[in-house]
Amino acid sequence: MKNRLVAHRGDMETYPENTLLALTKAAELNFSFIELDIQFSKDITPVVIHDDSLVRTTGIDKSVYASDVKELLSYNALTAFNNDESSKLLIHISPLEKVVEVLNKYSNLTLFVEIKRQCLEHFDIDMVIDRVLESLKYAKIEIVIISFVKEIIEAVKLKNKYATGWVLSKYDQVNHAIAEDIQPDFLFCNVKKVNQPSDLWKGPWKWVLYDIKNPSFAYELLEQGVDLIETGDIVKLNNSEFFANG
Repeated sequence: MKNRLVAHRGDMETYPENTLLALTKAAELNFSFIELDIQFSKDITPVVIHDDSLVRTTGIDKSVYASDVKELLSYNALTAFNNDESSKLLIHISPLEKVVEVLNKYSNLTLFVEIKRQCLEHFDIDMVIDRVLESLKYAKIEIVIISFVKEIIEAVKLKNKYATGWVLSKYDQVNHAIAEDIQPDFLFCNVKKVNQPSDLWKGPWKWVLYDIKNPSFAYELLEQGVDLIETGDIVKLNNSEFFANG
């Protein structure tokens, strides 16, 4: 069962989210799936951070998009582990290319790379996709590019390069029709938006439900046929009786 859990932004409950520290700790726990988020620097480099603002994760009141990559890489994520000398190099914002280079050493890993919608407020969609693909060119692990933006999924599919995952903003008939049209490999949805997890839309995709921290609930959903569970509290689930034995 453990190999059906997705580490949301790495081990984000223990370490600063989306940092190399959080991501590698998740990989060291032998999680088969890890998710991270992509925004862009001013000089069009994909960097691993969830928000388009630096405030929440670094305390600096500035847009990611107003900062060049050299500046971004100098910022530490807010963390209680700043005094741990062995961790200091792992708590900066990192380029996607660097994260992939580090995670390449973990075999049997699938990395979900979420391209955030703010990218398209600053750059052309083809440029966004091309820069992300360029950052992934040396990936030895499995890559799935995901997004809330269906146009990003469509653009990636035209490149015929990586598997895709569409993140649903709503679980309704309109989005069902869109899913049927764009045919992603994965569908992601907040579990709170789904009325009957055991009766999810059938299709060529695998289902990933997220915002789940309760181990017994996660196990129940998997038993009902959900393919993968995405969680921010990977240690709690990992140590639970439901997942401790793999």
